[in-house]
Amino acid sequence: MSKKVNLGGQIVYLTDFDAETDKLSKDYGRTNLYSFGSVDLDNYMFGGYGRRNGYEIVVLFGDTGIGKSTVALNMIAPAVVDGAKVGLLMLEDDGADVNAKLQRIMGKNVLGEHREQIHFTPQDVVDGEKLWGLEDLLVLIEKWFTQRKIDILVLDPIQFAFESAVSIKGENEYISQRIFIRKINYLMRKLNKTIILVSHTAKNTQAKGMGRIIGSSGIAAGATKTIEIKKDKEGYLFLRLWKSRFTATPEHERVFSFDDNHKFSRQN
Repeated sequence: MSKKVNLGGQIVYLTDFDAETDKLSKDYGRTNLYSFGSVDLDNYMFGGYGRRNGYEIVVLFGDTGIGKSTVALNMIAPAVVDGAKVGLLMLEDDGADVNAKLQRIMGKNVLGEHREQIHFTPQDVVDGEKLWGLEDLLVLIEKWFTQRKIDILVLDPIQFAFESAVSIKGENEYISQRIFIRKINYLMRKLNKTIILVSHTAKNTQAKGMGRIIGSSGIAAGATKTIEIKKDKEGYLFLRLWKSRFTATPEHERVFSFDDNHKFSRQN
């Protein structure tokens, strides 16, 4: 028999949050803690992403190979230069490849100056020698935020985590995903940190917008921002903010491209 839990016994008054509310009110309606590295995209996102004295869960989604990881790296580059510590849990990409791309975005010398601010995926997470579940991954993420003092964490792609975790089997898969996202949401709220979740989209589907995200609808539901990346026949990329919990949500998209160094370039 499971232990009985005395749930909700604590008395909490709404005005208990006055001090925290005063902090949040200074930037109410804006997410401007970190820049996208583009004034145009920052304006489109009502300041950028991340909140001062608050949390943010950003979901980037789009087709395979469209440039989601490059967008994520462009997002973290200005934050690193400004002094933020970043954790890169890149579950499909080799460290040398990510390093080469970030060198092109930031410059090798600049990246070298900030060496200790960027932590990369431990080898035992991706080499298959250790069996781990989603709870183990949550513990790792929390340690990175609390012990390593990470400010922003990128988990790319989130589907790889679901596929690799030994606890996910059959009909319990979507339930496990929803619980994982719910716990990520709780952790970010507790720590007032920012996490970027990179997600693949389903192929051969008639779904549009957030409905294209592979897996449980909990991925989109748990996010504070969901951003879709698409590409047209001419190679221009379209970034669409579908959901923003802490700001308004534009009813249009932004056009952008990458330059030869993989940095954000033309926008209109």
